[in-house]
Amino acid sequence: MSSTSQTTNARLSRLPRKPPRPFISAHHRPPTRNHTTTDNIFRVLLISSGSVASIKIPNIVEELVKVGNIDIQIIATKASTHFYSQEDVDKSVQSALNLSDEEMQDDVGVRIWTDEDEWSDWKKVGDPILHIELRRWADIVVVAPCSADLLAKISCGLCDTLASSFLRALSSSTPVVICPAMNTHMYQHRLTAKHLAVVQDELGYLVSGPQGAGRLACGDDGPGKMTDWHDIVSLIQGFATMHQTQVSLASLTFPSLSMPYPSASASPSDTFIDTPSPPPASADTSTYNLPHRFPCGASSNLPQQREKEKGIGEHPTMVVPLPDPHPLSTEAALNGEKMPASVYAKNVDWEKLANDGGLWHRKWWLGV
Repeated sequence: MSSTSQTTNARLSRLPRKPPRPFISAHHRPPTRNHTTTDNIFRVLLISSGSVASIKIPNIVEELVKVGNIDIQIIATKASTHFYSQEDVDKSVQSALNLSDEEMQDDVGVRIWTDEDEWSDWKKVGDPILHIELRRWADIVVVAPCSADLLAKISCGLCDTLASSFLRALSSSTPVVICPAMNTHMYQHRLTAKHLAVVQDELGYLVSGPQGAGRLACGDDGPGKMTDWHDIVSLIQGFATMHQTQVSLASLTFPSLSMPYPSASASPSDTFIDTPSPPPASADTSTYNLPHRFPCGASSNLPQQREKEKGIGEHPTMVVPLPDPHPLSTEAALNGEKMPASVYAKNVDWEKLANDGGLWHRKWWLGV
């Protein structure tokens, strides 16, 4: 085989592929250890709903595909399919990777799942259920745009569509970002305020946006526009970078994968609890250690977990490392050397990732 053919085959092997149907999550991610994937791929599940801002989904996909170590799937509500199609997303992938028509085969690209797909592949008990398989697959969920309708469904726990069933079945350990987009008066409605409070305070989702002012698609002026799609891409890339850093740090042998760097006083017998621990109200919020998210999987201990979330339980503060070009070696870390200053998170980092950064200051649940 010529070197040109080998190069072409290698290029084709790295192209994003639409998963076949029925979708089985175990076929598309490696076995995990303590919820840490071993292939350094960050899996993003995008959800689009019935807002005109859904036309930005192909743009978001095009930029993320260029990264190379991000895998993407999409859930589109019925209303959002009025604004873009599978063909639009395929063209974005082709443009991002500069593929010829011959290289752009039927299975190349990013798959869009719709309500019709939910049960079309299910024939009998024991067959894979799409919304369950997707929630097992995803490392992060980004709802962009999130319409008033979908926001209301999420806050009330409805499960009448693929998107709402997926979100209801999602593990509490999976980060969810909500990007509201709606008319100004819909956004300023009292019920919208209640729904946003539920998804932030009860579900712990990150809410990014909407933009504070601007001309809407309907012609009105005021708040309601979805967070700029470039910022959404940057937000996802920030999560991906930190996730992949966590994966590489998790290869170090420590008492718990959730505490990559032991403190100077740590000993091999130390036990760390992998539950969130918000900073105390009196803490200096210019810089503080950020908590990890819940362990993956169902838990019979949710009341106790929530007590610890509120700071009631006794447990150590966890540290979430930010990417560092020169992380400590295993030997240096075991000797208790200090972490580089860049691994400590400051509020400004979260503000850059999520516009106002309000929820980042209250709670951070990134982890593996």
